[in-house]
Amino acid sequence: MDHQLRMLILEDSEDDLLLLLRELRRGGIDPVYERTETDAGMRALLDEREWDVIIADYNMPRFGAMVGLEIVKERELDIPFIIVSGKIGEDLAVAAMKAGAHDYLMKGNLSRLVPAIEREVREAGERRRRRQAEAAMRNQFNQISTIFDSLNALVYVVDMDSYRLLYLNKYGAQLFGENWEGRPCHEVIQGGKTLPCDFCTNDKLLLDGKALPPYIWEYKNMTTGRWYQCIDKAIRWTDDRLVRMEIAIDITERKEMERMKDEMISAVSHEMHTPLTAMIGFTEFLLENEVDREQQKNCLQTIHKETERLSELINNFLQLQRLKASMVKFRIMPVSVGLLLADAAALYTAASRKHTIVVECPPDLPPVRGNEEQLYQVAGNLISNAIKYSPAGGTVTLGGRADDDMVVFWVKDNGVGISPEFQERVFERFFRVDNSDRRKVGGAGLGLTLVREIVAAHGGRVWVESTPDAGSTFFVSLPRMK
Repeated sequence: MDHQLRMLILEDSEDDLLLLLRELRRGGIDPVYERTETDAGMRALLDEREWDVIIADYNMPRFGAMVGLEIVKERELDIPFIIVSGKIGEDLAVAAMKAGAHDYLMKGNLSRLVPAIEREVREAGERRRRRQAEAAMRNQFNQISTIFDSLNALVYVVDMDSYRLLYLNKYGAQLFGENWEGRPCHEVIQGGKTLPCDFCTNDKLLLDGKALPPYIWEYKNMTTGRWYQCIDKAIRWTDDRLVRMEIAIDITERKEMERMKDEMISAVSHEMHTPLTAMIGFTEFLLENEVDREQQKNCLQTIHKETERLSELINNFLQLQRLKASMVKFRIMPVSVGLLLADAAALYTAASRKHTIVVECPPDLPPVRGNEEQLYQVAGNLISNAIKYSPAGGTVTLGGRADDDMVVFWVKDNGVGISPEFQERVFERFFRVDNSDRRKVGGAGLGLTLVREIVAAHGGRVWVESTPDAGSTFFVSLPRMK
């Protein structure tokens, strides 16, 4: 059965046209054609519709095959272009083929016409399908690249033999620079290494030339100093070779939380051991010995003191963990610093007969933005510390002032003071200054850490100014309520 082809014929001779048509029909082609013999006519017909093949006479009075070829190239069309000529020299035929013609034949020998057309139409179809497949692949790649560029994670693809980078997403380019294409992955991502990494996962991704399931692992990057959880997988690249794709998610914060948790548990275990040892020792002493009432009372007082210390440690530890894990949801409201300090002073006035607590706070001090219960604990911890670390007694002064967009309040004592090298460290977990005056004072070493965490959660900061043997002043700065 004849098959139709849309044919644009560049020919000025009616007789030669009829010969072409007869040869086409004899070869099983039913041509749907238009004929033209001018430049303008060809352009108009190209605008009008799509064509499967162009057949052109090499030389016509006002037109010719070479001009037709230029028009096809100008429009970037992939249409089989076959030259049919009455006579053409070999040098002209070669020039025409170099210019883009797909084939040429003589009008006196048209037996090759149909096979040439069918071959070139078939190859043009293959080229078209290949371009469509490549365009679809590029479109798919662009879509995937857009997705990967939106991730807050490192994504890259590397050749498994040469280790050269084939793809790096926007997040990766921000970390390691834009000049990555074609460079070895260990050079770009591992800070200039000259050899592949010892921990490279290439050998874990393939078995007998076939891709294995994803390999999941963790490592610390040499360039950024951050920890990543990596998902590595062998995938087919656009040219069908197997390559390594890695998706690396930053887990530094998680690692830091795990480290802090381990340190905290270790420190708490150590700090809990002391009061527990005392409680067990005095309890066993009372159980195993007959003691008089006065000695019994002393033992029970020690047990009670150590129990309170252990309870304070546990409560502070749990609250600190909740703050660290952002589990505490503050109820934010305007808090009057003056009233807060006055209430705290009233509570702690009865705590020590040797101390006088004075509040020097202006009445027009603006309110701060915060949670009243948490800020009351801050004030209470600071006042309690001031009393503890001025064992000889004296005055504890509470004050406050407005400072631009912040409100600052302070707690001042005239106690043992803190050496300059320790003034930053007093806010660390379980840190206590190792001097005889301060070591006589009990405590879990978490009070100031808790103060710092609460103040930080309110968007403020805390610091200390102190002189050894002359007292300390702890300052808290908090945002004003707008």
